[in-house]
Amino acid sequence: MKTLIIALNSKFIHSSLAPWYLKASCTNQCGLVKVMEFTINDSLDSILADIYRERPDAAAFSCYIWNITHVMRLAETLKKILPDIKIILGGPEVSFDAEELLNSNPYIDYIIRGEGESNFKLILKHLIDGTIRLEDIGNLTYRKDGNVLSNSMCSLIENLDLIPSPYTDEMLASLGNKIAYFESSRGCPFSCSYCISSTIDGVRYLSMDRVKEELIKLVNAGVKMVKFVDRTFNCNRARAKEIFKFIIDKLPHGGFHFEAAADLFDDEIIDILSKAPPGLIQLEIGVQTTNTETHEAVGRKTSLDKVFGFVRKLKELGNIHLHLDLIAGLPLEDYSSFKKSFNDVYGLKPHQLQLGFLKMLKGSRVREEASIYQYRFREYPPYEVLCNKYISFDELLELKGVEEILERYFNSGRFTFSLEFMIKDFFASPFDFYYDFYLYNMNIGYLDRSISSRECYTVLYEYLKTIVPADKMKILNELLKFDFLVSDKSNNLPEGVERLVCRDFNESCFSFLKNEDNIKCYLPGYEGVPAKQIFKQVHFEVFSYNVIEITYCNINTQEQETAILFNYKNRDKVTGLFEHKKVRI
Repeated sequence: MKTLIIALNSKFIHSSLAPWYLKASCTNQCGLVKVMEFTINDSLDSILADIYRERPDAAAFSCYIWNITHVMRLAETLKKILPDIKIILGGPEVSFDAEELLNSNPYIDYIIRGEGESNFKLILKHLIDGTIRLEDIGNLTYRKDGNVLSNSMCSLIENLDLIPSPYTDEMLASLGNKIAYFESSRGCPFSCSYCISSTIDGVRYLSMDRVKEELIKLVNAGVKMVKFVDRTFNCNRARAKEIFKFIIDKLPHGGFHFEAAADLFDDEIIDILSKAPPGLIQLEIGVQTTNTETHEAVGRKTSLDKVFGFVRKLKELGNIHLHLDLIAGLPLEDYSSFKKSFNDVYGLKPHQLQLGFLKMLKGSRVREEASIYQYRFREYPPYEVLCNKYISFDELLELKGVEEILERYFNSGRFTFSLEFMIKDFFASPFDFYYDFYLYNMNIGYLDRSISSRECYTVLYEYLKTIVPADKMKILNELLKFDFLVSDKSNNLPEGVERLVCRDFNESCFSFLKNEDNIKCYLPGYEGVPAKQIFKQVHFEVFSYNVIEITYCNINTQEQETAILFNYKNRDKVTGLFEHKKVRI
C-alpha cells in the first residue's frame, strides 16, 4: 500500500512539520509512506497531477485555516479520478467539527482529531490487513454502515520523547533554504479565549537532551532559520534559559525565532540574551492589546508594566530582533481603545509591529461566546471578525488600511529615520500619521495596486509635500535619502528625492580610498585592495545636514554639509541596514 502525506504550506519559504512527524511514526508494517509538500500558491491542477502520478492508495492532508479550501478541492477531485483512494484529514481546522465535515463531504473517509502520531499508523494498518479495528483507534471519526461515528479521544502522549523525531535525513534534505519549524513543548499554560491552544490543559516538554540533539542536527544541515512553534516558549523560565544559553554557546551562527511572553522574563534572561551575537535570536511577543478590561474578558493574564519594562530592556540590548503583535477586534476594545493600544506598542519601537485581526477559530472560546459580544464574522476560513458591539465594519476597514501602510513603511525597515522624525514633529501620535497617510494612499488609488519599495519613497515624499513646510521638507529629503541609501545599494535615488551635487566629489572619494589610514579606520578588511575595487562595494553621499546626529541623537542640527560612507559589504544583522559612517572628504 502506498500513502501520501500532503502538506500545502502558505509560502514557499515555509516548511511543514506535521507530515514528517506522521511519517516518522509509521513502522515498516505501514507500507510505503511518502511526504509531498506544495504551497497554496501552486496551481491546483499541477498539484493534482503530481499526486495522481504517484497512484496512491491513501492521501492524508494536514488542514489549517490557510489551506483548507485547497485541501477540500484536491480531496474531492482525487476521489473522482481515483475512486478507491482513501482520504484522511487531520489538523486543527478539522478537529472540532469532524462529524459535520464527513456528513457534508462524502469523499472524506477519515478524520483524526487532535494529535495523530499514535493513531495515523493504526489507520494504515487497518487499511493494509484489517488487523486493527476502526473502533479501537482513538481520536478517529469515520464511516461505518452508512453512519458517521466518532471514537473517544485518547490520552495525550505525555512523554513526547516517545514520538520519533521528524528530522530524518530525508526531511532535512527537503528543507533547502526554507524555515525549519521546531517544537520543544506542546500546549500552553494560559487560556486566551481566541487561541485553540487553550483547549488543551497543561504543557508537555521534550527532554532537554533531545532538544539539543535536534537543534544541532538542524544547524549542521545548513538550516538558516529555526522557528520554535512553542506557544509560549518561556513559560518555563529554567528551560528557556538553558536553551538560550545552549544556542548562544554552541550554535552562534544560525538564526532562531521564539514566541515569548515578555512579562515572564527576568533580569537573568536579559543578561543571557545580552551575550547573543547580533541577529542570532528573534523574539515575537504578543501584546495584543493594552486594554486591561479586554485582557480580563479574553482570560489573558499579563502584567503590562512588566511587558513594557522587559521589551525596553530587550530593545536596549541592540542584538535581538523584536517583533510585537496586536489584535484588532477583541472583546471590549473599541476604535479609540485600539488606537491607544497601537500608540502604546508602537512607542516601544519594535523592529516589526504586526497588526492582526481577530480570527474566530473553530474550538475557541471566543467563538462560543460570539453572541455575548454580538460578533459577526466570515463563515469561511480564516473566520475573520467583521464587527462586534464595540467596533464596526467601517472602523475595521480603516484599520485594514492602516495595516497596509504599516507593512509597506514601518515593517519594511526602510523608513526608520524619516518616520520617527516626521511623526514626532508633525503628528499627535503614530496612529494619526498612519491613518492620514492611509487616506492619502486610498484617495489616489495606491492601495489598489502593489507598490515597489522604490516607489514607496516617492509616494511618501509627495504626501509630505502636502503637509510639511518647505524648510522642514529639506530635512525630510535628506532623511529619506539616508533611509534609502542605508537600505538599498543601487544608489539610484527614487523619483522626487533630490541629491546634493558637489564639484570634484568622485575624485575626492578616490583620494580618500587611496589613503591606507582611512581604510584602516573606516573600512577594516579592505587593506591592500585597490581603490577602484573598493569603490564598487561602498558609496559616498553628501547631505545638507548631519543626518546621523538627527537620526541617532534626535538633534535638529543647522544646515551643515556632511559626507557619509556606506559600506555595502556589511549589514546590521538585527535591522538589516548597511554600515555607515560620517567621514571627512
